[in-house]
Amino acid sequence: MIKPATLFLATFLLTVMSYAQVASDLPAMHVTGLDGKNFSVKSLKGKTVVVMFQPDCDHCQREATQIQENIAAFKPYQLYFITTATSAEIKKFAAEYKLNTYANVHFGTTTLGDILGTYGPIETPSLYIYNADGRLVKKFNGEANIHVVKKHL
Repeated sequence: MIKPATLFLATFLLTVMSYAQVASDLPAMHVTGLDGKNFSVKSLKGKTVVVMFQPDCDHCQREATQIQENIAAFKPYQLYFITTATSAEIKKFAAEYKLNTYANVHFGTTTLGDILGTYGPIETPSLYIYNADGRLVKKFNGEANIHVVKKHL
């Protein structure tokens, strides 16, 4: 008979290993864009930045302001702001931080289950930079200084 502690440890290790494996490449997280179309983050092409955020998070709001003020640095990238919020909340956030006017900035929604299954428990905002091959270059869990982020673009 397997002891509960052994079962817990085995489950924990498998979970950690699966997070580490998913985090090194563009994840297969399901997203619904504001246009209503569903896609997997894994299907994105080119240099990509994924920003996990919540519209009412003050850290996310500061980071959005910094990204908007430094948008030229993100020109070679497609930015995907992803949240569990409603479309109305996302549209308000995008307009308030003037991110809805850039062709390379996209917004979408996903489920908490998809976030946890992809990245595990994370702080918001969390920002993930992927190269053109879909490999993780750098991750920032929690609010990041834009000047540090720009060094990894």
